[in-house]
Amino acid sequence: MTTVDTAEVEVLVVGAGPVGLTLACALADNDVRAHIIDKSEHWSPLSKAMTLTPRTLECFHMLGVAAECLRSGIMSRRVNHYTQRGRTIGVADLAELEGDYPGLLQLSQSDTTGILDRAAAERGITVERGRALVGIEVDGDSHRCHLVDTDGRTSTVTARFVVGADGGRSLVREIVGAEFDGAEQDETFIMADIEMSGFPHHAHERHQFWLDEGTFLAVLPIDGRMFRLVSTCRVASAEVDEEFVLRRFRDVLSAVGLDTVALGAPYWISRFNPRQFIADSFRSQGIFLAGDAAHVQSPIGAQGLNTGIQDSIDLAWKLALVLRAKAGDALLDSYHGERFPVAQALFAYNNMLSERVFGRNRWKRRRLRSQNKRLSRPAYHTAEIAKLSQFAVSYPAPAGSVLRSRVVPGRRMPTCTLTSASGPFDLLRELGARRHVVLAFAGAHETEESFVGQALEEFQKRLGDNAFRAYTVHERVSVGQRFDMPAGPHALIDIAGRCRDRLCLQPGDVVVIRPDGYVGAIADANSLSTLNEYLDRLFV
Repeated sequence: MTTVDTAEVEVLVVGAGPVGLTLACALADNDVRAHIIDKSEHWSPLSKAMTLTPRTLECFHMLGVAAECLRSGIMSRRVNHYTQRGRTIGVADLAELEGDYPGLLQLSQSDTTGILDRAAAERGITVERGRALVGIEVDGDSHRCHLVDTDGRTSTVTARFVVGADGGRSLVREIVGAEFDGAEQDETFIMADIEMSGFPHHAHERHQFWLDEGTFLAVLPIDGRMFRLVSTCRVASAEVDEEFVLRRFRDVLSAVGLDTVALGAPYWISRFNPRQFIADSFRSQGIFLAGDAAHVQSPIGAQGLNTGIQDSIDLAWKLALVLRAKAGDALLDSYHGERFPVAQALFAYNNMLSERVFGRNRWKRRRLRSQNKRLSRPAYHTAEIAKLSQFAVSYPAPAGSVLRSRVVPGRRMPTCTLTSASGPFDLLRELGARRHVVLAFAGAHETEESFVGQALEEFQKRLGDNAFRAYTVHERVSVGQRFDMPAGPHALIDIAGRCRDRLCLQPGDVVVIRPDGYVGAIADANSLSTLNEYLDRLFV
């Protein structure tokens, strides 16, 4: 056994799936020296988790990879629900969402991994595949990580922080001794990515048929020719082989009146009992858990991978602020404080969906299924697509927060259309999971570059140039008008105040947006102390 040289980095990321790669890219954008390893020599070619939510696409937009994801996948605007006899029950139409991603993107997990792997390479990050973590020695703030290659060579990496993104059987989780509590369902899920012809419904939308017997059939598009079929059965997964899966799907298609649909050759078949497990803590001093290492979700809600990717976006900027700006330990605690309840809430949502799909209590199942009819009601529909998109994910608002507008601390910053001197202002890219952005909404005819300059001096001092940017938003009828236009690189135009009106803000309001796209604080001209209070929370 040969020992190779040691290395020193700021963050070691263990696991190079989509969650670990997202974290590595975001850390690189924060100028953090990161190292990423994976015990496998290559990522899986299978499609596996293939649904990306609008919120995840916004996170990918911050990293500059959303456009390639869209080119490689299929966006479904609608989720159509049908009875067993083919009658439409309700439709969840994500086109009503604000923002640039009004749909669910079907993209093979293999393709997602490849896109992120290339993005990491463009940032100068080489994924060290075929290199496994075998142990961690903790010495104060230092973590000496022992690695072994597939050929038996050993090495060590010393890191300030370690993040376990190494899946449901996480060694990092085992090393820190985190409890992993949960259960496995006795219903067997079956999935097949398969050629299908003769399907009478729109090939780019998602379709869900609710069978009377207590199961369902979901049809998800892959490329217009290939589809993913998902259903359940009450046969032990150990007794289910590929022939059984294909026979079962033919029977289910027949049961919903799709006898003429022809199934071709399957690309991938899977059968398993869904598991839901969660670690009791996502942080152990300088070691963190993300994605399946922290929480394994049932696939029924198609949000597990997305939740893991959003873990990484939440964690990256916090680690960077601690490393670069000497932010306080409480900021690191907030990773568990924010993301643990999100995983718990998703557990409850998945459990409700399971009861709706195959719950053994027939009356409860029928009652839950009847909720699909409410999709025709605007308020229920809005709430449902907020859950599907993950726009509904939020964190507790600090005490005393201004709550009179659509912009609420702890919630996702709503999309706002603003223009700079050089063209449309891309808030997501400006944030980039690396930078706070402050938007100060000036009153009509205000031409000063910033009317809250002194209040923002502390941001500049404590966060630094790379992690902070402030803009003054001016109301003008046109960006082309040359008279009385505000000057300066940090002046934005809100055409006729439409954005401010839509957000229910007042002239003089100031919004602090965290690097992950969530509102950090909101102040008005009479309460600018709120801005310093937000900073104080970062540096406790």
